[in-house]
Amino acid sequence: MVTSLQAEPAFESSVFFIPTNRDCSSAANSYLTELEFARQRFGRSIPLVVSETDQGPYVPTNARTLAELANKHPDQRIHHLTVDLQRTYFEQLFVGEPAAVKDMFLSQQRNYGIAMNKLYLMTVSFGADALHRRDSDTRLLQEEVPEAAGQYPIELELTYLGRPVGELDVPIPAGAEGVKDAPICVVGGNYFGEWNLDVKDFASRSYEIIYRLYEILGFDLDKVVDLVHEVFPAEQVYDGRDVRTLLLVPNEGANPDCGNVAITRIHELLPNTPSRNNPAADYFSFDSAMALGIPSLHHTRTVFHEYHSGRFDPDQKQLYWEGVARFADYFNVYGPLFEPNSVGRADASAAQLLPPDVRSALSRAISAIPGTARESRVARIKTMAEEVLIPFDDRYARVGKHLVANADRYVREADEDYAKHQLLMDRWPAIIERARNIDLVKLAPPLR
Repeated sequence: MVTSLQAEPAFESSVFFIPTNRDCSSAANSYLTELEFARQRFGRSIPLVVSETDQGPYVPTNARTLAELANKHPDQRIHHLTVDLQRTYFEQLFVGEPAAVKDMFLSQQRNYGIAMNKLYLMTVSFGADALHRRDSDTRLLQEEVPEAAGQYPIELELTYLGRPVGELDVPIPAGAEGVKDAPICVVGGNYFGEWNLDVKDFASRSYEIIYRLYEILGFDLDKVVDLVHEVFPAEQVYDGRDVRTLLLVPNEGANPDCGNVAITRIHELLPNTPSRNNPAADYFSFDSAMALGIPSLHHTRTVFHEYHSGRFDPDQKQLYWEGVARFADYFNVYGPLFEPNSVGRADASAAQLLPPDVRSALSRAISAIPGTARESRVARIKTMAEEVLIPFDDRYARVGKHLVANADRYVREADEDYAKHQLLMDRWPAIIERARNIDLVKLAPPLR
């Protein structure tokens, strides 16, 4: 049993991604420290890959930063995946695929699920078994909180990821002993600093508003208060905890954030939902894996999430709350799929974990979602606007009225995206196999 942090990694190789739509200089500099720790502690040389999500004005700045870092750290492989390089990669990868699949990955539309799916495919084409992800508006906590020095998330990722639960020094909840043979396929933690949901204005007046928001979003009423205070503490204090928790059911406590996580195996099995401007779409593979009996491991080694401007930008707020509206729909219509054993069980003894009949059942369940219960789904979005946004103040009222006027459109567009998810589920095994035959290192060689 792994009783310390001395175990060798359970997978052969991994790649470290920083996806970005901004100047990522701070994040890249910070996480090179983490990668150097991995080299010294585990003897692992893990490539750093900065993946651009658009062609914004910061891209040349990132190119200069990464070139300088590559010059300063000649032993560290650094790759810069621009949009043009990615287009070349995806054009090659999706030859023969339906146009709808190719278009998902070539679009520069804001799509969190596709952004994560890109990393999944790139991991395979880098010849790696696992990926680490840190977001470009984060950095190591020790740079902000000196007491956190040495608490690197990657140490836990390399120690626990891919190992069967029964080999770990992590308590197994009563009645869940059946997961002992299941591998840990997600290891991750959360943020310290900026909250991962923009609700500070509401918290400054009353947490009751956030409780109501979470109820409308569909969280368990009995757990809303505890969950909200865990995720949105009134005052953040570093307490030095270093705790690991086995996760068997989604959304019953703090789950790993996508900006502080490592993944193995399930990236080859469960593509995320290609739901436009939906901030929860990239959690599908985590949540569905848990429902299928593939646990995650949560740790308390947070990364620092940079504080955003407190300025109220009407256009940005509208875009943001449109995303929350889409999240509200997704969370509720996909929720039944995240109930344990709802569509079957993974097979820990199988090479691919997901038996064909279970994959087919999951795909059928997704295909049944579009078009269902549209009236109640539209009503939920309107309720969120009418009970949370419109009563708060004139600024949020304008955003809320916009959501009410467009609620039907959001649901209609969501159904279009859910149908694309079913297509992606069906095509994913073949796409993964083709990704294995593309050498992304040749397409995007390390900087020198």
